[in-house]
Amino acid sequence: MGHFMAQVSIAATMALGSFVAGGTALGGGAVAFPVMTKVLAIEPATAKVFSLAIQSFGMTAAALTIIFGRIAYYKHVVLIAAPLAIVGAIFSLLFIADYVPRLVVKGVFSSLLLCFALTLAWRIYRRAQHICSQTDITVNKARVALVAVIGGIASGLVGSGADIAIFALLVIAYNANIQRATATTVIIMALTSVVASCVNYFFLNVVTAQIEAYLLAAIPVVVLGAPLGAYVCARVKSGQLIGFLLLLIALEVSFTVYELLNAV
Repeated sequence: MGHFMAQVSIAATMALGSFVAGGTALGGGAVAFPVMTKVLAIEPATAKVFSLAIQSFGMTAAALTIIFGRIAYYKHVVLIAAPLAIVGAIFSLLFIADYVPRLVVKGVFSSLLLCFALTLAWRIYRRAQHICSQTDITVNKARVALVAVIGGIASGLVGSGADIAIFALLVIAYNANIQRATATTVIIMALTSVVASCVNYFFLNVVTAQIEAYLLAAIPVVVLGAPLGAYVCARVKSGQLIGFLLLLIALEVSFTVYELLNAV
């Protein structure tokens, strides 16, 4: 009964997570990871593997919706960042993840979300100063490459990161259009998640029977929720989207700070 309830809880979690993954620069792991580790008391390593695996389905569905639905994104950024984010994630999975303590992993995740929140705050400030975003941008390839690798390494630790890092770079450094930047990061994280999950499954053998059960419960939810998120969030007002994301981030970071204080 407990195992069944866990599967139901995961499916319910991913109903929201897939919507977030499809329509924002936060992967489904931004919802799955904190709920699994803080509410369901699942180990961070298991939550990370699940997050990457479920994003392989949900964010791929969202990415296909973006591409075939002709939702605008920065193709040149995807071509630069996606391969290097993948390299970073593989390196992290093979050589770093096993040596990082549990609380450090949670701290890394919360730090990523804080970075994302600060990016949104910067965006709000620029809008208040009547600084319009740029529809077309020219990026520094070396800078994008470096940020992609760092984001990929974070993705190997917590199941998300490449999307957040690239989004922050595009918005802060290049004043990119928030909807185009979001669509760009969804595609990058989808590709990173697919390759990282293949590494987890075929080379590291860390996809356990428990994770497979979670996936079977959540896959039908995310393949519908992520494309819906991509479609809806491409059309809602930026302010509404930002407010929703900041609420999620505030809740997650508050839980992490509470846990770290109790551990001291």
